[in-house]
Amino acid sequence: MRVLKSPLSLLILVALALCLVYQNALHNSFHYDDFHSLTANTHIRDLANVGAFFQRPEMFSSMPERAMYRPLVLVSYALNFWLAGLDARIFHLFNLGLHGLCVLLVYGLARTLGGGERPAALGALLFALHPVNAEVVNYVSSRSESLAACFYLAALLAYLQGRKRYFQGGRIAVLCGALSLLAYAGALLCKSIAITLPAALLLYEFLRREKSHRRGLSFVLPCHLGYWALSATYLLLVRSWIEGALGTPIRPAVEQIATQAKAAIYYLHLLVLPVRLSVEHPLDVSSGLGAAPVALALALLATIGAALCIWRSQPALLVAGWMVLALLPASVVPLNVLVNEHRLYLSLALGCACLGLSGCLSRRWSRWRIGAGGLVLLLGILSHQRNPVWKDELSLWSDAVSKAPGQYRAHMHLGGALEQQGRMRDALQSYEKAARIAPAVVEVHYNRGNALRALGRIEEAINAYRAALALNPDHTETQINLAELYRRLNQVELAAELLLRARDLKPGSADIQRRLGTVYKAQGRIQEAEAAYLRALELDPGLAEACYNLANLYAVQGKEQQAIALYRRALELQPDHANALNNLGWLLHDRGTYEEAAQVFARGLLRAPDKVFFYYGLARSQEALEQASKALANYREYLRRAGQVRPEVAEDIRQRLQRLDPRAP
Repeated sequence: MRVLKSPLSLLILVALALCLVYQNALHNSFHYDDFHSLTANTHIRDLANVGAFFQRPEMFSSMPERAMYRPLVLVSYALNFWLAGLDARIFHLFNLGLHGLCVLLVYGLARTLGGGERPAALGALLFALHPVNAEVVNYVSSRSESLAACFYLAALLAYLQGRKRYFQGGRIAVLCGALSLLAYAGALLCKSIAITLPAALLLYEFLRREKSHRRGLSFVLPCHLGYWALSATYLLLVRSWIEGALGTPIRPAVEQIATQAKAAIYYLHLLVLPVRLSVEHPLDVSSGLGAAPVALALALLATIGAALCIWRSQPALLVAGWMVLALLPASVVPLNVLVNEHRLYLSLALGCACLGLSGCLSRRWSRWRIGAGGLVLLLGILSHQRNPVWKDELSLWSDAVSKAPGQYRAHMHLGGALEQQGRMRDALQSYEKAARIAPAVVEVHYNRGNALRALGRIEEAINAYRAALALNPDHTETQINLAELYRRLNQVELAAELLLRARDLKPGSADIQRRLGTVYKAQGRIQEAEAAYLRALELDPGLAEACYNLANLYAVQGKEQQAIALYRRALELQPDHANALNNLGWLLHDRGTYEEAAQVFARGLLRAPDKVFFYYGLARSQEALEQASKALANYREYLRRAGQVRPEVAEDIRQRLQRLDPRAP
């Protein structure tokens, strides 16, 4: 372990270790929250939006209801997209590099706290290779955790360096203090977990007060006033989100305390024995403090706290205090996911940074080094083995189901992964398992309804949607999908009723306005349908489907020029919109512009070669252009590919083939 003596040697060792351990992670895919906050989030695709990220929390996601104020995370996404589009390798590489930077900050913090070089290096390596941190590298959305931790550690390090230099009379102390405040602001702009930094610094000052003197207050007090001022400003910025989370919590306070008491012990288990890691851990909500698991967890926590107070070791109290503070925000605010591995990231970083304070480790390094080296190697192997689980959604949630078969979320997301692969029957089985485990959860019935609808089991789908609405009458996604089924069954009054309720709940939804337009059209309320489509385009000018629907309406009314313009606009927004291409082609054909129609149908074949109706449209236009051989070839290709053709269409094509080639059978 002689290599750990030099910071440069440590840098090289950390880089090599991370490359070896995570080389099999770079080709993994996006997951879970990545889909709404990243791949479907069009805001990150334009660097011109960077300024707006700091003003509009709803830009964090393609789903406005999932708005969060994390502008620096969005900036990092936008930079990644600017470099390589939605290439997942670049996003994972960025996450890995960010993790490496946090490792170096852990080492710097350990040395600043007074730890020896070797114990500090060991702490950095343990943090670098601990398997619970594999989630932060493999799951792009957990970048908010590592980016916030990076700024948090930098702020802590700059503060301690400034404090040290101020006591020594160094002029650079003021610069360190300013950098610390700036880094703290950066951490807050990544994730709310950073709000605990001022408390962490107060704890440090309290535990190390005998080493400070009165002159140091002229450095400490301005810094702390700055931290608390930044904290107050941040709380004002995110006030509405905090009021929503605490004013209408997911679960009552007693349930939250009881559940998080178990979670604290569970987190200790994950840190000490990082095996059976999963994206969905088998931890359930506890209804009260009297349950045996909760009572045992509280007793263990009280015992640990009492032991620390009796021991009165400053390093031990600092480690425990900092680690608890890092986990406090996620423990106080009720969240849907009870336990997440990435929530341990900052806590583990602070714990590893304090490892260097162990006097026993420093004095008896020769006895510890073999065991330390073996531990680092073991953690690296476990992390390397964890990476393939994150290959794609199917492997991730299959692993979660195998480790937590009693968790409905694992089955629900496995169903989603199977659905993405077209395995709809398997997806339905997963959704049904989720519904059996959690019959009172709206989403499981909603997803089950979607799968049944895709399988053509319409009556069962309607019943599943009704079950979801019985649990939550205001679940707009269910209202929308059930309304679509009613529209297809020509029960337009029921469809309109559902969509009007959905519109009242989400008046800013362009898609709901568009769907309402389709129902009005089915009812013959043409003017109201047109108004609904125009309102949808006013709310979202980039909604291709609304352009397409309005074009269809104008085409029926004989407003051909307006219809053509809207079909073209829809195709600018969505170039592979097969129905828009087909309808535009026929509208041009009916107007006698056969050459242009043929070009549109040919473009349709290029964009969607599986849509055989383009062969028929192209053949008709070519026949009108007297291109007999081409028309014959495309009629025959249509018949060959179409399979079952309506008798009247087949007869029409037969007659056309005979006119074009009398020798045709």
